[in-house]
Amino acid sequence: MVKRIGIFGGSFNPIHIGHLVIAESACQEFDLEKVIFVPSGDTPHKDMHHIDKEARYDMVKEAIRGNPMFTISPVERDRSGPSYTVDTIHILQQEMGKDIEFYFICGTDALADLPTWKYNRELLEICHFICASRPGYEEKLKKSVACFGELGKEKIHFLKIPELEISSTILRDLLAHNKSARYFIPDAVIRFIKKNHLYEG
Repeated sequence: MVKRIGIFGGSFNPIHIGHLVIAESACQEFDLEKVIFVPSGDTPHKDMHHIDKEARYDMVKEAIRGNPMFTISPVERDRSGPSYTVDTIHILQQEMGKDIEFYFICGTDALADLPTWKYNRELLEICHFICASRPGYEEKLKKSVACFGELGKEKIHFLKIPELEISSTILRDLLAHNKSARYFIPDAVIRFIKKNHLYEG
């Protein structure tokens, strides 16, 4: 029997409850066996605000502790050079075997940009996409799906979730100004941030 596994990639800088709600909702709506969080490595084209890949990996580990449906993979943390999602999926396929159907979980921005991704068609051939859609993006997302024709209609799915407009940028700003991010970020992650003096202004 084929198992459905969610893959949730991202910089998670920092991980917050919006991410966890998306992962939990995807599990329920798409009958996923589990969700594997894949924190990105240090990507040269993206500003990580001086938070290295080890710290971001450890924050995710703290956030998902205690949820048996969530796990974490170091596949991107441990890889050097440019990191493409298609390579990550191939590696996880090799690790987990063939009786797995992968569902890549992403946000509206990522799906809107999918037509510009490298190896995007190959990626859609080897895994499904679950997009946590936000109101106001409908036309952009329709265009993105249409770009891939029948493959897009078959492989791209939408997840309706409670509206949680939580931005990592705003959370980093709160933390830099020593303001409370409680309830936005899991307590264990806040403790980790304080202990390691992350995001200080």
